[in-house]
Amino acid sequence: MNIGKPNLSINGGFAGYAWSQRRLILIWLSVSFAAFTVLKLLFPNADFFSDSFSYVQDAVTDNHGFGFRPQGYPDFLYGLHAIYPYQGFVVFVQVFLFLLSSFLCLLTCGYLFGINNRKLHLIAGLILLNPVLIFIANLVSSDSLFCSLTVFWFTSLLWAMKRPTWSNLLVQALLLLMCVHVRYTGMFYFAISIIAFIVANGKVYIRITGIILSASVVFGYMQWQENKIEEQFDVRIFSGFSNWQIANNALCYYKKLDVQTADMPTEETALLDLCVKRYIDTVYTEGHLGTQYMWNRRSPLRLYVAMRSRFENKKFFGEWIKCSVEIGEYGRILVKHDPLAYVRYFMFPNFKNFMVPDLEALENYNIYNLTVPNECREWYNMDTNFLSCRFLHLQEKLMFIFPYVSCLLNLLNIGFIPFFLLRNLKRWKTLGRDIKGLFIVWSAFYIGYMFFSVASAYIVFRYLDIIFIPGVIIPVVLYPYCRKTVKRDGDPKAAISIS
Repeated sequence: MNIGKPNLSINGGFAGYAWSQRRLILIWLSVSFAAFTVLKLLFPNADFFSDSFSYVQDAVTDNHGFGFRPQGYPDFLYGLHAIYPYQGFVVFVQVFLFLLSSFLCLLTCGYLFGINNRKLHLIAGLILLNPVLIFIANLVSSDSLFCSLTVFWFTSLLWAMKRPTWSNLLVQALLLLMCVHVRYTGMFYFAISIIAFIVANGKVYIRITGIILSASVVFGYMQWQENKIEEQFDVRIFSGFSNWQIANNALCYYKKLDVQTADMPTEETALLDLCVKRYIDTVYTEGHLGTQYMWNRRSPLRLYVAMRSRFENKKFFGEWIKCSVEIGEYGRILVKHDPLAYVRYFMFPNFKNFMVPDLEALENYNIYNLTVPNECREWYNMDTNFLSCRFLHLQEKLMFIFPYVSCLLNLLNIGFIPFFLLRNLKRWKTLGRDIKGLFIVWSAFYIGYMFFSVASAYIVFRYLDIIFIPGVIIPVVLYPYCRKTVKRDGDPKAAISIS
């Protein structure tokens, strides 16, 4: 018997299945409404920090469609402002998208892979009663939106794997494009889409089309972005942010390298190295990783751009983009100088951050300040710059344990992948194609997300919110197939022996 075949005999298809879960949907809506109401009673204003003001500034000002960060979230803020210029509306939409994406993912897994009602309610409770995701949605930052879009995309990928129709392919490609536009972490998602279509059901020509479409979305977006930057700034790069990021990462352990300025290949990189040698100590790092060399005004990279800006008599932002070419080259030179040092002094400590991340902006409500700049206040028609809340340290008391909860969840997923393989090594051929595909795609996504995060940027807690949704759902779906006897949730009477 083919193990892992989901129960799809529910009358009315997915709509009928959703109607059969109307009690769970009602509970979900009620708890969601109550959670949002309590959130706004305790924290009437959104949670702002330095990135928030940068995003708002990019939405308010005209930088020809460019900003210090990817423009997807400023575009999102601009669109919401056009509908209703109130900061609470941003939080409402972010909470709504998070709840909708997570519930749609849960129902999809229940429908396609036959999860019983008891497990559905258990997973729903774990997601709904998790304050982390609500606090992240209360934060004016791209994290919540990117998490929701990623869950939407992953859900669409499950549909495209199970039923690779033209409409499913287009929806998956559109959501992939949105993910990349909001955060460049989404760049590696197309590789997961390719893996998904390789192991998917359906006709070969539709699956090949899905592979081509997924790759075209990402590489087409890169080409479009490069053309825009070249037209505006006369340099052909995909992202100034990415170039700054690699240089920042290398400078975090620069003092452990033996770098000679004379070995630099260009005048610009040699000048940069002189600037770094002179001003590396102007930024206090406490010996930890961070993004201080990107944003601190006293960092040698920022001082270099400021010097170029005054010399060229140009605006800082334009020089920030142009100088990113040599800054990125300089960062790659440092990495190539000693690749093992990058692994030892950046990736390894950053993996520790992945396991037990710093709460950073989520440590407390408006942890860095309790006021907003005038530009932000005017943009959202706020009566005052002051950000009030009823219990100032409540978020801190609720959040302190969650880095360790995140660690447990990561250990669960890291351990589950080899556990599933070992349990099914001898009976792999007897597993259903759907279950094997789900395992392969989730493993590729989780390992890819972990590696990309560890290698690319300093990790903080809000970057890992994605793990709290599919990282809870998928192991529950797959765990029954690790037993000697599988009792399919979709068919309570069917017990399959696989010993």
